[in-house]
Amino acid sequence: MVVEREIPEFLAWLPGAIGMWSLSVGILLAVAFFMGMLWTGLRVGPRNAFWRMWHLFKQTFVDIFSVSPKRVTALALLTFKEAIRRKIVIGFIVFILIVLFAGMFLDPTSRHPAQLYIRFIFSATNYLTLLLVLLLTAFSLPGDIQRKTIHTIVTKPVKISEIVLGRVLGFVLMGTILLVAMGVVSYGFVVRSQTHTHTLLLEDLQTIPGNYEEGVQPAKEGKTSLSREHRHDVFLEPGGKVAHLEPRNDHTHQVQVQTMPDGQTRYIVGPPVEMFTARVPLYGRLRFRDVMGLEATKGVNVGDEWEYRSFIAGRSKAAFIWLFEGITPEKFPDGLPLEMTLEVFRTYKGKIDRRILGSILIRNPETGLMLEQQVFESVENGTAHYFIPRKIRAMSRATVTPVLSTNPRDGKVVAYPPEEKRDFGGEGKSEFDLFEDFVAPGSVTYIDGVERPMKNTLEIWVRCLEPGQYFGAANSDLYIRSQDAPFAWNFFKGYAGIWLQMVLVVVYGVLFSTFLSTPVALLATLFVMLGGFFHPFLMSLGTGTILGGGPFEAAIRVFTQENLTIELDMNAVEIIIAGMFDSVFQGFIWLLAHLLPMLENYDASNFVAGGFNIPLRLVMMNFLSVLGFVFPVYIVSYLFLKTREMER
Repeated sequence: MVVEREIPEFLAWLPGAIGMWSLSVGILLAVAFFMGMLWTGLRVGPRNAFWRMWHLFKQTFVDIFSVSPKRVTALALLTFKEAIRRKIVIGFIVFILIVLFAGMFLDPTSRHPAQLYIRFIFSATNYLTLLLVLLLTAFSLPGDIQRKTIHTIVTKPVKISEIVLGRVLGFVLMGTILLVAMGVVSYGFVVRSQTHTHTLLLEDLQTIPGNYEEGVQPAKEGKTSLSREHRHDVFLEPGGKVAHLEPRNDHTHQVQVQTMPDGQTRYIVGPPVEMFTARVPLYGRLRFRDVMGLEATKGVNVGDEWEYRSFIAGRSKAAFIWLFEGITPEKFPDGLPLEMTLEVFRTYKGKIDRRILGSILIRNPETGLMLEQQVFESVENGTAHYFIPRKIRAMSRATVTPVLSTNPRDGKVVAYPPEEKRDFGGEGKSEFDLFEDFVAPGSVTYIDGVERPMKNTLEIWVRCLEPGQYFGAANSDLYIRSQDAPFAWNFFKGYAGIWLQMVLVVVYGVLFSTFLSTPVALLATLFVMLGGFFHPFLMSLGTGTILGGGPFEAAIRVFTQENLTIELDMNAVEIIIAGMFDSVFQGFIWLLAHLLPMLENYDASNFVAGGFNIPLRLVMMNFLSVLGFVFPVYIVSYLFLKTREMER
């Protein structure tokens, strides 16, 4: 799974997030106070304006934090009942129809069927839910004001803050019930649609020639029956008691071998295995070794526009180096299960169907002892599975390999570990213990130039063995699969991301409905949704890092048909004028981008579809960031509704 942004630890993220939120809210309140002073001062004078704004802020503070739970609950239930009367159940019926007919449009021959179905069902749920709450929030409050039905509420001892909070909670309650129902149906649809089995008969297997002991059934191979547009290759071990199915379409099956009373053998193929998983990966920290054997922070650029992966050259000293921490016998009693995704860049094709050879090596970062654990063939467009056992028999001679790095102060090459710490005695051994020989109880590494002690560390090196070929990898492309979480729990954590997006759309919809008419509120909320989903583009546009410049420079390039990557052929005056207009536009977009929530960050469907567990710290960070938006938007909604002319 592609992880372009590392997920920080919760306690490391929290102080910075609180500080940034406090600063943002403080600036927002200061701007609101200044604008209120300016507007009121033009009418009543500066001194009176100050005291009026002071009393307004004081009353706002009291109203916001002195709401009645009983009245808020009553208003929330009233909002919920209004949503039911507006035939919101039709949205769930539409979702059921989408699920019923989805199988007619999804590709049954897909190589990743579980990912296809999960991404489809999450997308359908997301768009349908957000569309429903968008329409409800935009039409509800303006419609009540237009029909004057809200006057029956505001004439009673109910605060404006309670009306806003009741509306938000009522819509959130409605959306939550709808999402729970959709989640249950979606989970059943995804799992049930991929449940299948195969048949395996004795006549489907062919004997593999070889020398076998007398009386032992020879090994056999063959294929299973066709099911869901695929078959599995079968290997039957000598003796006929153990059968293995080759993984296909991201899954395999367990085969139970039964001997019948008449002596016949029967093979029972079970349900899919490994199709619906929630891996809990242990990630390391990736470094690179260049062709000269020196440590580097990046690999070779082979011209790929997407710089997510860096490459190493084949048949050289270049290597990927992953440093893992916390490798203990208690966590991995049998050994280390590795999963790796590599990108291959070929400078010559040769036989295009032939895979590229590589090797996996393990190294003790404290003693320098390194051993080539296995040679592999690259798996392109897929994930390869490997296993490093606890007891390792050497397939080649172990070596002591120091890591060479350049000292940034004097430019000299430094070797680590120093010679007195190197384990030269391990070079003559033929058998090794993973934890005794290669896991360092304590070591020191440098992260961003800062010395950091680490415990129970292990280095895993990956090399490309063929000249003229390159391997590409990123930090998350190799990990140790420590355990698996329940898939059902992970599925509903993915739905929690949709719930957070729904909450944000509700609070912004209620905000715009407090001072805008229905059509304008609908468009404003829709703009927030689109801006939230395309937030990275807005940020790049606001910071001026987008290719081609701002709108005025881009317009000039369109009319002059200039390439985006070359300098404009204009005089200094034209460049200055275009730059001034673009600077004003970029400043506005930058401010707008910081006011919009990053809705795409709450989408965790890529974790669920990729078979990875959604970290609990990510759920907690997303929840707190949504609360950070809800609170100030709630206050602004209160202020707008309070200043709106309604009969009291």
